[in-house]
Amino acid sequence: MSPMAKITRRTVFKAGAASAFLSMPATAAQALAGADLEQRAMAMEPPVFLLESAVPPHFTGSGLSISEQVAVCGSRSLRWEHAARAVITVKAPLKWAPDPYRYGDDQAWQGLVDAFCVWVHNETPVDDVIRFEFGRGERTDVWFEFRLGFSGWRTAWVRYAYDMHGRPHPGMDTLRIIAPRRAGTLHLDQLMLNVPLRPDAPNRDYQLPDIAPEGDEYDNQHWQALYRFDQLLKTVKPDMSPPTAEELASLRALHTRYHDEYLIAPVSADVPGLTAQANALIGRPTHAYQSQIYPVEIAAELKAFVNPVTLRACTDLMKTLAQAHQANPAERPALAQLYLRMAAHLREQGWTKGSGQGTIHHLGYDARGFYDSVYLMRDALRAAGEFERVRADLEWLTGLGRIFRGYGFRMARGSMMDIYNTTFRGMLAAVLLRDGEAEQVAYLRVLRDWLSETLLPTDGIQDGIKADGTAFHHVGFFPDYVRDGFAGLAPLIYVMHGGAFAISPQAYGWLKKALLMQRVYANKNQWPISISGRNPSGATALSIVPFQWLAPVDDDIAAAFLRLLPAAPTQQQKDLAARLAARGVTAEAAPSGSWALNYAALAVHRREEWQVTVRGHNRYLWSTEIYVGANWYGRYNTYGQIQVLHRGNPVTNLDSGYAQPGWDWNRRPGTTVIHKPLDQLKGDLTGAIEEMLLTDSRFAGAHSIDGRNGMFAMDLREHPKYDGSHRARKSVFLFDDRIIAVGTGIANDDAANETETTLFQTRLAARSAPTVVDGTAVTAFPYEALDGGPRWLLDDKGIGYYLADGQKVALTRSAQSSRNNATEEATAGDFATAWIRHGTAPRDGTYQYAMVVGATAERMAGFAAAMADAERAPYRVLRADRTAHVVSDRASGLTGYAVFERTRLDGLVREVDTPSMVLVREEGETLVLAVCDPDLRLYSGIDPDQYEKGRYAGHYSPWSRPWLDDPSHPHRLRVTLEGRWRAGDDQPCRVRVTGSRTVVEFETVHGQPVQVRLSR
Repeated sequence: MSPMAKITRRTVFKAGAASAFLSMPATAAQALAGADLEQRAMAMEPPVFLLESAVPPHFTGSGLSISEQVAVCGSRSLRWEHAARAVITVKAPLKWAPDPYRYGDDQAWQGLVDAFCVWVHNETPVDDVIRFEFGRGERTDVWFEFRLGFSGWRTAWVRYAYDMHGRPHPGMDTLRIIAPRRAGTLHLDQLMLNVPLRPDAPNRDYQLPDIAPEGDEYDNQHWQALYRFDQLLKTVKPDMSPPTAEELASLRALHTRYHDEYLIAPVSADVPGLTAQANALIGRPTHAYQSQIYPVEIAAELKAFVNPVTLRACTDLMKTLAQAHQANPAERPALAQLYLRMAAHLREQGWTKGSGQGTIHHLGYDARGFYDSVYLMRDALRAAGEFERVRADLEWLTGLGRIFRGYGFRMARGSMMDIYNTTFRGMLAAVLLRDGEAEQVAYLRVLRDWLSETLLPTDGIQDGIKADGTAFHHVGFFPDYVRDGFAGLAPLIYVMHGGAFAISPQAYGWLKKALLMQRVYANKNQWPISISGRNPSGATALSIVPFQWLAPVDDDIAAAFLRLLPAAPTQQQKDLAARLAARGVTAEAAPSGSWALNYAALAVHRREEWQVTVRGHNRYLWSTEIYVGANWYGRYNTYGQIQVLHRGNPVTNLDSGYAQPGWDWNRRPGTTVIHKPLDQLKGDLTGAIEEMLLTDSRFAGAHSIDGRNGMFAMDLREHPKYDGSHRARKSVFLFDDRIIAVGTGIANDDAANETETTLFQTRLAARSAPTVVDGTAVTAFPYEALDGGPRWLLDDKGIGYYLADGQKVALTRSAQSSRNNATEEATAGDFATAWIRHGTAPRDGTYQYAMVVGATAERMAGFAAAMADAERAPYRVLRADRTAHVVSDRASGLTGYAVFERTRLDGLVREVDTPSMVLVREEGETLVLAVCDPDLRLYSGIDPDQYEKGRYAGHYSPWSRPWLDDPSHPHRLRVTLEGRWRAGDDQPCRVRVTGSRTVVEFETVHGQPVQVRLSR
């Protein structure tokens, strides 16, 4: 047997390799198909049977032949003309081995389990089963039954140790397939005796109603729990009290808006062209994630051999056909026939009521076109006698019954952004297609209330909108998904507005807050890299779509829409802008101020059209998300990254200095890291499907005062998976256009690689673009100064850097080599990069520097000169040690305190009893005092699962944490001030004067700042 034919199933899995082929384009089947692939697949251990050219020698039984009648793998399948209870026996070692997975295991670390896979084609539904038995010779160890109440293709993905009856045995070498009670014909295809599979992939359906029960509780239950939702839809009924006159009027208005403003489009009826498109799709296997089951060794070849079309291609065409059908009355008969052919094709391929297709991950993304099409085709479907069947498919594929499930389970809020983006549209369509207005009203009441509930703030790190206006997906702050979720939902919010079925005012208020917050942490459109999740392209951005849909009904959103209009708006956007102007709405000014978004450990500081962000992570918020083929080098993304977005019109990451080609992933501005070779920096996903690491540090987040200035602080502790010895205490003070960065306690045990704090890394628009060093313009390229001690620097993007004495600063201007974050392909680009060198294995490293936004060489020279004079210094670092950083800013009159441990202080603030941030400003006899405890306090003490022998090990990702849905717990924070102060009754604090000092007590929660005014 060739080496290629042999496999070790548990060692081939690296970084979700089995899913790496999901997006590979299919090539012509004949290019890679044929006997060679079939023979190599059959020679694998255990074998994979493609059932293409001959009945395998492993099979014994009567009535077996290879047939061209139907197929889902190649062009042929195994035809079985069976007698009652006839048996096919398959002899081959199954190679089953136990694994550590248990129901409900941590999603990121659950590994793989052994599973059986087969496709079954049935011509006529029957109330009977095929029985699959697995064992040793005549002995049966495990078995399951596959129900036959269907026609067309269905598939089974069944996990040996978790979904079958009995107990699997490593010595199993026999499969018996037992026919139903009566004689007939079945077809089998793509039979895989044992393949390694993500345990959360399979889902139960009508054929296998008892498998994968934990799928109803996982974060992906919004796709995988279709069977559960279907049972709810069958058994739970809404309140059928008669509709009121208002409800009937609202229903009719909703129907009109849904049809006229959301669904229809002027699609031309190119019947020959659309027929050709349909013919290219019909008759071929239709897949979404069905190739996830393919063995990694032959996955690429097998996908090319199967040569499927995507479910999305089919459903997108169905939407096009439906819109063309509406827009072109003369062509309706021909278009209706094409639509009916596509509907029949999907049903034949198993995309129909009751079918789970092995896995139905991400269904909504692939089925959106179908969801939007059925309403438009309702009359044509009725005329063809197909309406009831297609409506039932729609209700199944949208999981409509979810509206009756409630929220009394752990992942009830999981992945709501996916639902908003893809599925809610289908749920609304299914409700509007119920029989009669009374029934539509009854279901709309439930749908409205369900949607309203989902938009209220969620506790803990579960998905949804948070108290500070951020929003979560994948149990963390992930704006790309929030953008898409709101873009999908906003049109339906508009369709439902203004009547009995509008979402609740409270729900709308939270949606509005989260939507408007997007245009705060985007500038103007693009996200800073630190919040780009696993998509560090530098191009991800907000969408104007939700603003455009809601602008007609909300003046605040309308003003934002007018500011966000692209340079070349569409005609529809121009028309809307004209209507808004006629209504008296004008474009808002760019957001200006400081925001502390501590459900993201994010500081956002803005003036006019520029933005500074600082990002961290802590024991509740993952540091970055690494997937196979995405963000491989993202480890340091939230290690205190400071990014200034300020160049270009509109402002872009590229104009502001970030570009992925050539980017050194170790040198993100503001971060303090161990500079690793890329092979060592790359995420290690061995045994995992993703990486979302949590530190054991409680303290990382942002603070603001007056909503105008702010700060950030972080007790950085690297995860022990990489280097648990790496530590730093970091603060960033954000005062108007001045940013002061302080670091202390920098330490780790890495004696091979240098520790660095990066000042800037900026893509040069031209190699001649100067970097100014102490007044001298450096244009040389390449250029390297590794041991300098400059007083100040000015990069080519207009950001100045003032450096405290005694620091080793390196500067290079060079053609940098790097790798693409997703493909790992080599990249290159011209950059100017500067960093502070802390050496190898530092014990108590420090840094101090300031940044000035929009600086010139003249201003930086004056800034440096003023810093040399204590009476004129723009800022002063009053304290910088392991316990506290204290910085005073002259122009704003603010003093900021980053307090890492309970400590006594000098000056106005004498003591702070909680690790926190404090900002103060004296105004004569008045003191403005703002405090922030960024600790979300989702749990107290430690998370014991994450510790081993008293040391933090961080074994688990956020998915499995018992505190995932716990609320932020209030905390009493006390600040002791020098002097005797009082607070008015309207101030959110309690004041107690003790001798010559005053203790001010605050209640903090959600990591939100609390601000008070005190009088002497």
